[in-house]
Amino acid sequence: MADKLWILVGNASRVRLFSADEKGEDWNLLEEFRHDESRAHNLDLQEQRDNPNAGTLHGPPPETEPDGRRELEHDRFARELSQRLDRGVDHHTFERLIIAAPPEFLGRLRKALSKRVLQRLVLDLDADFSNVPARELPNRVPVL
Repeated sequence: MADKLWILVGNASRVRLFSADEKGEDWNLLEEFRHDESRAHNLDLQEQRDNPNAGTLHGPPPETEPDGRRELEHDRFARELSQRLDRGVDHHTFERLIIAAPPEFLGRLRKALSKRVLQRLVLDLDADFSNVPARELPNRVPVL
């Protein structure tokens, strides 16, 4: 049986995925995701770069611009999360989705989401609850 609701809470480097019943009660942690590259300094990321073909065909690769490599890592993490949500749709494991993330990462995540996932998105919050203890989240994230 499908969880009625999934709640994705986090930022560009750490995300927790919860399930809840149709009333938004009984939150259960399903998975935690970490993307340490999103927290690294640009100089460190440039030294770790292993893909010389990264970037665009129209100008310098984004990783050579200030904060460019970090932005690429944020996009990579958003795509990883999007793929996980797509698998949830494929397996019919949720019907509704709530996302809480800081505005910049929330925008990246929304761009990465498939139409199938976006159809299940009932609420997105511009808020970083990544450091809020799990037991407090139900009081901070409104469930429709």
